Amino acid sequence: MRNIKYGIDTDTGLVWSRMGSQVAVPVLQYDQMTSQNNFQPTYKLEKMNVIHTAAYNCVRWTRKIPTAIKNLHRTFWGLRPLGKKK
Repeated sequence: MRNIKYGIDTDTGLVWSRMGSQVAVPVLQYDQMTSQNNFQPTYKLEKMNVIHTAAYNCVRWTRKIPTAIKNLHRTFWGLRPLGKKK
């Protein structure tokens, strides 16, 4: 069974997710922040090994994450979004 754990970065408020030994971390896409979109920040999820985040202890793991954000992470990990039938 594939389980996802969700965490909130207490420094930035961004949501991380973990599946097995991999962590999905939101990375700011600076090149997409332009005057045309009023410098709106855009993030892309990137995988990294959980060992690389061991020294980073500012993540509070929780289940209390909005469903829309959970679905972004579930899609990233290749899982079916919550509330969708097969």
